Amino acid sequence: MAPNSHFEQDLISQHTNYDLQYEKIQAKRLHASLNRDQLAAYEEIINSTKQGTSNLFFIYGHGGTGKTYLYNALTSKIRSEGKIALVVASSGIAATLLPDGVTAHSRFKIPIEVDHYSTCSIKKATQLAELLRACTIIIWDEAPMIHRLSYEAVDRTLCDIMNVPTIGPQYKPFGGKTVVLGGDFRQTLPVVTEGGREANLNACLTRSYLWKYTKLLKLTMNMRIISDPVNTATNFNDMTFTEWVLSVGDGTLPTQKIQHTTENDWIQIPSSLLIPESDNPISDLANIVYHDLPTSFGSMAYIKQRAIVTPTNQAVSEINSYLLNEIPGDPKTYYSSDTIASENANTSILQEQYPPEFLNSLSFNGAPEHEITLKPFTPIMLLRNLSPSNGLCNGTRILVTKLGENVIYGLIIGGTLEGSPVAIPRIVLEITNRRWPFTLRRRQFPIRLCYAMTINKSQGQTLEQIGVLLTRPVFSHGQLYVAISRVRSAKGLHIAVANTDGKYRDFTRNIVYREVFEELE
Repeated sequence: MAPNSHFEQDLISQHTNYDLQYEKIQAKRLHASLNRDQLAAYEEIINSTKQGTSNLFFIYGHGGTGKTYLYNALTSKIRSEGKIALVVASSGIAATLLPDGVTAHSRFKIPIEVDHYSTCSIKKATQLAELLRACTIIIWDEAPMIHRLSYEAVDRTLCDIMNVPTIGPQYKPFGGKTVVLGGDFRQTLPVVTEGGREANLNACLTRSYLWKYTKLLKLTMNMRIISDPVNTATNFNDMTFTEWVLSVGDGTLPTQKIQHTTENDWIQIPSSLLIPESDNPISDLANIVYHDLPTSFGSMAYIKQRAIVTPTNQAVSEINSYLLNEIPGDPKTYYSSDTIASENANTSILQEQYPPEFLNSLSFNGAPEHEITLKPFTPIMLLRNLSPSNGLCNGTRILVTKLGENVIYGLIIGGTLEGSPVAIPRIVLEITNRRWPFTLRRRQFPIRLCYAMTINKSQGQTLEQIGVLLTRPVFSHGQLYVAISRVRSAKGLHIAVANTDGKYRDFTRNIVYREVFEELE
């Protein structure tokens, strides 16, 4: 049977067409610089691939412990032997940091809606199935942030492709492949729509049937900030900055209930991390993180090392609008074309009830706005996977270089393809929401301005300067930890905590589901 597409026809060659001599040099260099924890994990995983045994590993380590470095070492070693290593991540940002990384959803064709019986959209007689049969190892970063049912769908699919039963004594996880999952359970976990704490916990990988087959390999040495003397400052209640960040993630800092609240999960922020109190936290934080934006706005090096993160999209939009006005240049505004999908029943009636002006006013998480205003050399973020193999993933940051009528041109910010030129077209996005009895078809550029981003979108990044704006507290497990752990050192972290009346305080909520750590002991 013919492959489904030209892309699939080239899959095998894409993953074997490497300079073996270069990969051997890389593998040797990376292996020589692994620390003790990394080396132990490396040897166990490589031995698994050599023996051809079915092993499922989880690389567990907080930010800066060298998970990505270990993935690179493993990948180079496998490829130096002419074998295939598939590298995926749960988020677009994390995928761009990996060698030939793509998102897991695009690689495995995971359904958007998954249940206990879901499988991936991969037919056995395709080149993608051949690629999965031929691969020696699968490396999957940022694993904790995806619903466990997605992993189980991939497991069932690989078992089918490899002709391995899914139940009984002959069952092998992921069809017998060596699979390396990785991440940090202190970070954000899968969020179940309209689900509470228990529903979200039940979505975690640790609650999957796959977890009992998983061997935990821990990385503990912080390679990101270990050499920075600022992080040994004594202003974190006798903790180093690193220890304080981990205590936030583990939920071990003292908590209390503060005035006018009902939750007993509020922690005090060290005064050295708080920006000076004033009446305008957005402008103050923006002017600290982007202190010389009017003269440096066109510099890739400047833009890629800083961002402001916040829990809500509303605050993101306010920050982005403020900073857009701070740079020179003529703004250009792009408007979407919004219609109700013709597949909806009673489309003509719905069109009368919901005219275009109303459709234009709608905003949705993860979808572009009706009105997008940009200037040359502003940073934007992709909201859809356009071409994962070329680095255009959901979450990829791009520095705009030219604003055309129907195409936006730019350069990729960060990752293995940094500086690569790209062209972003308008696309048609179909958006559904339980609140509305129709599917919206919005034709727009799948982007948003990204001087600021939501905390969840920042996961997987490491920056020099981070501003954390908490005009409202975080609302899910790991959000505060993700926000403060994106930075390399304490001197690069700036936090603004504000009540709705704009007054600062030094307490904020820290939501941690301690139950998730029980399976890791």
